[in-house]
Amino acid sequence: MKRYKLVRATLTDVLLCSGCLFLGLLLLARGGEAAEGVREGLALCARSVIPSLFLFLAFSDFLSLTRAGELLSRPFGFLAPLLGIPRGAVPAFLLSLVGGYPVGARMIARMVREGTLSPQTGEKLLCSCVNCSPAFLIVGAALPCFGSAKVGAVMYACQVLAALLTGLLARLLCGPGTEKGAAPPKRETLPLSQGFVEAVTGASRGILLICGFVLVFSAVSHGLAFLPYGEDWTGLLEVTVGCGRLPGRGFWEMLILATVYTAFGGVCVWMQAACFLRGTGVRMRKFVLLRGVHVLFSLLATILAAKQLRLSSQVFSTFSAALPRQGGATGWASGLLILLCLMLLLCGRRCAIIKAKDRK
Repeated sequence: MKRYKLVRATLTDVLLCSGCLFLGLLLLARGGEAAEGVREGLALCARSVIPSLFLFLAFSDFLSLTRAGELLSRPFGFLAPLLGIPRGAVPAFLLSLVGGYPVGARMIARMVREGTLSPQTGEKLLCSCVNCSPAFLIVGAALPCFGSAKVGAVMYACQVLAALLTGLLARLLCGPGTEKGAAPPKRETLPLSQGFVEAVTGASRGILLICGFVLVFSAVSHGLAFLPYGEDWTGLLEVTVGCGRLPGRGFWEMLILATVYTAFGGVCVWMQAACFLRGTGVRMRKFVLLRGVHVLFSLLATILAAKQLRLSSQVFSTFSAALPRQGGATGWASGLLILLCLMLLLCGRRCAIIKAKDRK
């Protein structure tokens, strides 16, 4: 047994050193491409990441810190037993569908730290809470690739269905939520003004972290472009860079790759979620295992919908009219999505305070 552990440790060290050596040599040999990747990443952050995510990060924090988030529990309460989560965790799922990849993971981390969600239930909820926003699917993928917002809407609807199916599968595999028993002490909420200040402060820190990961993975994507099918693999590292290289290909090739990239999320998004979840006890093992299932559900649903709606005969790979620049959501699109979230809040009524499991 000791010899096995020694060999295992040695192999791990060898792989780690080999990977670091490879990355170091790659940085020296392709420093120009890596620098170009950083420059493109900076432009990407200014053009896409910050406009599309910052407001949603602040909005999600505001919901978590104040009693406003409780308004989302009752009208969408049917999702709680379906996903095996407490009612108070439903806003995390809903905002992950609207706000984009890191919003759901960030809300889960906050609820676990507050004690209103157990780490076990957080792991299960995470499987369905890392989703692409409709703003990016339409503005960042569908319009540059297909010149059609309808394709983006179809892709988004299919990925929402895939998120629900993945959440249901996670509930079947992991069982119902563990938040049962005596109610914990009442969760303290901040006044609206103080909650707003804290939300903006937290969102500012979060967006800097996200932009840092985008810069690193954008540089890595450019550095690995020389590998066979390097441009195709970049979308699995950083989704925005991958989708930006799709225009000009055939319809089905673009549709399949764009669906895989956006449903998978990219290693960059996975690292962002891991960073937000550090110290909470929420492990990403279930998320990683079920991510392939989520991609498969999204791909099958998108292909079937595209064939049923005959999207390939309605859009083309090239267009005479000018298309929007590649990237994610614009400022007006983010504002529109915020308005939609506020409409969701107005349709509900104030619900009971969350009941969570006593932490042992």
